[in-house]
Amino acid sequence: MPPGSPATRPVPPNGRPSKSNGPPAGRSISTDLSAHPRTNPIGALNTLIKLLSSLSTRIGRCQYKLTPAEHALSLHLVSILDPYVYQGAKTLSNAVSTHVKPTFVGLVFQPTEILDKIMSYLDSRQDLLNVALCCKHMHDVVFPRHFEYRVIRCKVSSLSVWNHLITNHGLARNVRKLEIIDERSSATTIPKAGGGGLVVPRGIVKRDTDLESTDDELVMHRKQEKYFCRALEEMVGLREIKWSCNHSPISIDHVWPTLVMRARTLDTFDISDNLLFTPRKLEADSSEGGSDSEGEHDSQVNLLPMTSLQKVAFRATRHSYGGSRQPDISRISGMLSRSPDLKSLSISFVRLRSQSGALPRLDDVFDNRWAHLRSLTLIGLRATSASSLGQLLAEHAQLESLHLDISGIHGLVLRSGSLPNLKELYATKEVLSSILETPTDDVRPLEAVRGFKLSGVHATVDGKHADASLFHNLRRYSQTLKCIELVGWNDMDDIRKLSGALPNITHLDVGKRLSPNAHGRGAVQAGPVTNFEEWLEVLDTLPELRALHGIKFFYEISSINLLPPAPNNANLSTPSISASTTHIASGSLHASFGVDAAVAAKTHSQMSLMDRSRIKKNDWTASMLVWRCPKLRRVDHWDDGTSRIIALTRGPAALLTGDLGLDGVEMAPKESNKVRWEVRRLKAA
Repeated sequence: MPPGSPATRPVPPNGRPSKSNGPPAGRSISTDLSAHPRTNPIGALNTLIKLLSSLSTRIGRCQYKLTPAEHALSLHLVSILDPYVYQGAKTLSNAVSTHVKPTFVGLVFQPTEILDKIMSYLDSRQDLLNVALCCKHMHDVVFPRHFEYRVIRCKVSSLSVWNHLITNHGLARNVRKLEIIDERSSATTIPKAGGGGLVVPRGIVKRDTDLESTDDELVMHRKQEKYFCRALEEMVGLREIKWSCNHSPISIDHVWPTLVMRARTLDTFDISDNLLFTPRKLEADSSEGGSDSEGEHDSQVNLLPMTSLQKVAFRATRHSYGGSRQPDISRISGMLSRSPDLKSLSISFVRLRSQSGALPRLDDVFDNRWAHLRSLTLIGLRATSASSLGQLLAEHAQLESLHLDISGIHGLVLRSGSLPNLKELYATKEVLSSILETPTDDVRPLEAVRGFKLSGVHATVDGKHADASLFHNLRRYSQTLKCIELVGWNDMDDIRKLSGALPNITHLDVGKRLSPNAHGRGAVQAGPVTNFEEWLEVLDTLPELRALHGIKFFYEISSINLLPPAPNNANLSTPSISASTTHIASGSLHASFGVDAAVAAKTHSQMSLMDRSRIKKNDWTASMLVWRCPKLRRVDHWDDGTSRIIALTRGPAALLTGDLGLDGVEMAPKESNKVRWEVRRLKAA
C-alpha cells in the first residue's frame, strides 16, 4: 500500500482526524492595513503571494475563500502593486534596494492612460496604423479611441455623431479633420473610389431618428444646429475644417461664431457657402429671435487672435441657394485681420447668370498684411484701386503662387523689385505683362504661366502686334518657364511665336480655338486636326515638350473593340497617372506586353474595318509625334470633359527612364524602337 494512504495515516486516540499542525497560514498574516506600507511594493507582493497560496491548505468550505479582513487586505496590496506592474518585479527590487530611479523597459510597458496620451500627438491615420501593428496592446489603444476619430466626414444633420462626441469628451478631443458635406449628397458609409463616402466612428449606439423628438422642421433644424455647435466646442484637438454644406437649412450664418471660435486652434479653414458673401445687415434682418445677442457674440469672437491658422479658403458655389444681389466680404475680412501667420489665402466668388448684382469689393483685404504668405488667389472680385493692389503685392515678397482674376485693375503698376520669388502666375494678358515688366534684382524663378489669351496675327496696338510685348517678356524667362496654359488662341502663327519665345517648355495647354476660319482648320472638332503637318513643324521646335493638351491627334475607337487589360508585368502605374484601365494599340503592342496572341488575333478579326483603319492611322500618328518630339509622353484623349489622356512610350529606354515612370517590360530587340500608345486615366485630385 503506498505511503500516505488512509490505512497508513496515524489515528489519534479520540478517533478523529487531527487538523494541520499550527494555525492556518492565512491567520499568520496580519490583516492590519497599516502594517503594509505603500513604499514597500516587494513586501506587498510577497504578502499577497503568501495569502493566496494559503487558500489551498484550508479544509472544507473555507478552501479558496477569503475572510472580509483578508479581502480588504488583498485589495490594499493590489493597489500598492498597480503603479509598478508595468516595470517588472526585478526592476522594482533593484530600485528598492539601491534607491535608484526605476528604468522603463519600453513604450508598450507604459500604463494605458500614458499610451493614450502619447497617441494623441499623432495626427496621421497612417502613423496610427503603423503603431497599431506593433502588438495587440497598442492595437487595443489605437483603434477604439484614435484611428476612427482622426477624420470625420458627415452631414450637419447627423445628430447621432454630434451626440456621441458631446457625451464622450475624451473621444471628441481626438478628432483632427472635420468635413461637412452637402445635405443633398447621396454619400454613404461605403467609401467610394474618390474617397467621398461618409466617415463616422463605428462605436455610435444611437441613430439620428432616436434623437429627433419633434416633427416640426424648424425645431428639428434648430436642434441640429445646437448639437453641431456643442460637438464642435468639444473638438479641442481639431486641425482642419472643410465646410461644403450649401443647401442645409442649418446655414453657416448660425454656426459662424462657433466656427470662428474653433478657428483659433486650426491649421486649415475651408468654407464653401454662398452665405459667406451675405452682408451682415441682411443677416441681422433675416435672423430669428436673439439676433442682437448673436451678432454681439460674433463680433466678440472675431476679436480673438488666430495665430495657428495657416491656410484659409472661402468659396462661393454655383447654386442659387444663399446668393445675394449685394455681396460683400466683410465677414471674411474680419477674420483675416486676426490671422497674422497665413501662408495660403484663397477667395473665390461666382456670380450666377441669373443674378445681375455687383461683385464684392476687395478693398477691405488691402489693409491686411501677412509676412509668411506664399499663395494668394483672388477670383471673381472687384477692386476699386489698382494702386492698392499693387502695394499689396509689393509688400508680400514671399509670394510664390499668384492667381488674379479680378476686375477694376486696369493700369496696374508694381513697385520695382516686387514679387521676387514668384513661381506660378495665373492672370490676364494685361496683368501678366505688368508683372513681368516690373524689374527685380534677380530673374524670378517663374515656372508656370496660366490664364491668358493670344490675340491673333492680325491684332495690332499702336501699329505693333498686340502680343509683341508679351512674347518679349516671356522670352526673358525662357530658361525657367516649363509650363504654359492658354485660355484660347486664334491662328497657328500664335502658337509658332509662342514656341519660338519659349523653346524649353515641357507642358503646353493651348486651350480652345477662339476664331477658327471658315474651313475649321485647327478648330475643336470630333476628329483629329486636319493641319497635322503644321503641328508637327511646331513640335519640331519644342524638343523638351512632354505634355501637349488642347489638340486632338488620334481617332476614337469603339468601346466594344477594346482589348482586355494587360497582364501583371504590364500593369503600368505612375505617381500622377493611375493604373491603366484600357489598353488600345496595334498588334505589336499586344505581343510586346504579353497579351495572348490568339486573343489579340481574335479581337482584331472581330473589329470593323473602320476601327482597323483608325488603329493603323493612330499608330502612324504616334510614331510621327514621337519622331518630331522625342520626349512627348502625353496628349489629349478624344472625349471632352474626361480625365483620360493618351500615353506614348517608345522602347525599353522610354519605359525604364521616361517621365511617366513606367515599369520596364522585356521585349525583342527588333521592337525596341516601336512606339506604343494607350489610354490612361488621371488620378483624381
